[in-house]
Amino acid sequence: MRQALAILVGCFVFVVPSRGEESPFPDGSTPRQYGGLMILRQGNQTTLSLGGVLFPRRVRVTTATPEGPVVTRFVLPSTLRSPHSVPLPRSAPALLQVEIPDDYGLLYIEGDLVRTRGTVRHLQSPELPPGVAYPLHLRGAFKVGDNLLIQDMQVQIRAGESTTATFDGTGAVTVRLP
Repeated sequence: MRQALAILVGCFVFVVPSRGEESPFPDGSTPRQYGGLMILRQGNQTTLSLGGVLFPRRVRVTTATPEGPVVTRFVLPSTLRSPHSVPLPRSAPALLQVEIPDDYGLLYIEGDLVRTRGTVRHLQSPELPPGVAYPLHLRGAFKVGDNLLIQDMQVQIRAGESTTATFDGTGAVTVRLP
């Protein structure tokens, strides 16, 4: 019984990617990043969606009109049975290129010292799930002339994407070196 329940739950976890423009949720994510039962309300329209990988996704859209509610129903094929199915997204590392003006400048990511050298440093994250932005706090401490500059910045990384962070001294704290 538990195995059958686990299979049924697994069938409703994944979403078939829809075609066309998707309206994002308030946090910036799109409906295709979620699965199972979804209830979306926008203006005078309510969308109820249920389905997943093994079973077809059944969608019911109810629109409130002056004449009464109009109900539209349609079925999307399951991901495993669709001839045009998009493969399930896979996790991938994010790439981060950090540009710092001092070869021996210090670089901290989330408070941890990253032991690298050079004016351009290429870093790779562990495998990340797709579609999610991860904020990183970077701190660079580098020498420019007779001054030590300490600069903080926030960057967003995503799986499979490359991001560049440039420490140029803008907004940096300056400490005069003896």
